[in-house]
Amino acid sequence: MIEPGEGASPEAILEWAVARFAGRLALTMSFGGAGVVLAHMLAGIDRSVPVVFIDTKYLFPETLAFKDVVAERYGLTVVSIGPEHDPGPLFLSDPDACCAIRKVEPMRRILPAYDAWVSAIRRDQSRTRSMLEVIEHHDTVIKIHPLAAWTRDDVAQYMTAHNVPTHPLLERGYQSIGCWPCTRPTAAGEDERAGRWSGTTKTECGLHTFTTTRRGERGE
Repeated sequence: MIEPGEGASPEAILEWAVARFAGRLALTMSFGGAGVVLAHMLAGIDRSVPVVFIDTKYLFPETLAFKDVVAERYGLTVVSIGPEHDPGPLFLSDPDACCAIRKVEPMRRILPAYDAWVSAIRRDQSRTRSMLEVIEHHDTVIKIHPLAAWTRDDVAQYMTAHNVPTHPLLERGYQSIGCWPCTRPTAAGEDERAGRWSGTTKTECGLHTFTTTRRGERGE
């Protein structure tokens, strides 16, 4: 099957992925942002595609409650994973190691079950994601980003047009929602992900950088 090009719609990209990787495709969702758009689209294509949810044990209570609401509304097949052990408040001394234990390692363990991984990350979210490709061939998996070319406004317009529910913390100024110790509301004019690991140089949890593209670059 021919891979969809840059100008393909997110729906067309998802339809291709479902057909191409039948039974070996997964969507990862934090239930904090644009992933709900892909969940809405996927519900109209194939609800049996697993939605992998990483419970770091440090998520906001609002996130856990919202996950249940969205899963029930769209009939999602949610697969929850998490850390094998609790490293305690490691975020205080080594946030990279904390993310590795709580997010990266759980995903690394489950990834061999899939040939393709769909994610809702976008180029406009941060500088580190600006070169994101719609379809990326990595060392162990094909990564698919149907919303790569979308903007935050595109996401908001879709959610309004299709009555897609939004995370309750968005109304309280949280533009990017992760673990509660490392997430704050953002101020007007700040980048979408400015509230993540605020006051540090850290910009990624590592979930989207631990695989390697076939051209030798780290995946974003």
